[in-house]
Amino acid sequence: DASVEDRGRGRHRAARHGASISIADAVAGASSVRVYDAQGGVLLGMRTLAKPCGAITPEGRISLLSAAAQDLVQVTGSAAWAEWCDGSGTPIAWGSVTDEAGTGPFKLAGTAGTMLYAGGAVLLAGALLG
Repeated sequence: DASVEDRGRGRHRAARHGASISIADAVAGASSVRVYDAQGGVLLGMRTLAKPCGAITPEGRISLLSAAAQDLVQVTGSAAWAEWCDGSGTPIAWGSVTDEAGTGPFKLAGTAGTMLYAGGAVLLAGALLG
């Protein structure tokens, strides 16, 4: 039965993603989303995540959760990709960055497009992985 198979896949995905959240939160430091430009991979800024750093959606995907404190953009540039890192800075997952209207897994808030300006806040409208 296809629905039984789909439910099994969904449970497996949720368990796998739950383990990823646990790994990201296992070290003392907070995990983060680091945002880079397309020109040489310059780190523009990062967004610190809460602990726990994510939740599993009803579809079995990871929804990353931002910490309450704001992080500032360090370098002006157009964001192209981001990586989710554990508290020690080890990358766990990565993907494209878009504005809220885009289809990338990492969505910036407060901007049309992906331009970030030094001194501004790194705002994530959402980060939905898997």
